[in-house]
Amino acid sequence: MTSGSTTVEVPVLTPGQRIGVALDRPTPGPVSWLAPEALGGFTPVTADVVPGGVRYRSANCRALTSRGAAVLHRDAAGHLTGGERLPPASVSCAPGERVLPVVLVPGSEVHPYCGLGPE
Repeated sequence: MTSGSTTVEVPVLTPGQRIGVALDRPTPGPVSWLAPEALGGFTPVTADVVPGGVRYRSANCRALTSRGAAVLHRDAAGHLTGGERLPPASVSCAPGERVLPVVLVPGSEVHPYCGLGPE
């Protein structure tokens, strides 16, 4: 996705998966579709905002490559009010469950970008 001079690579999405993109007026760029068998059984990494940080969960057998995360901010009515990006070092794509410290406003949702290959 591109917005002005900023480009964000959104890694593998599985069918039906929802992802956030923290760019102002994003424009989708080239899309590469992989055959489902190319994923080798990998599943998306999920994230929840918890007191003191973000809890990342991965059911994968090995770590994926972190490419950061989009953080979407919503008001009490659920309307989108803004967004930001977390750098790759602040996002866990490792197997299991990890809580990493970060301060986010109430109503934030985190969408980790975890890919199969190196950066």
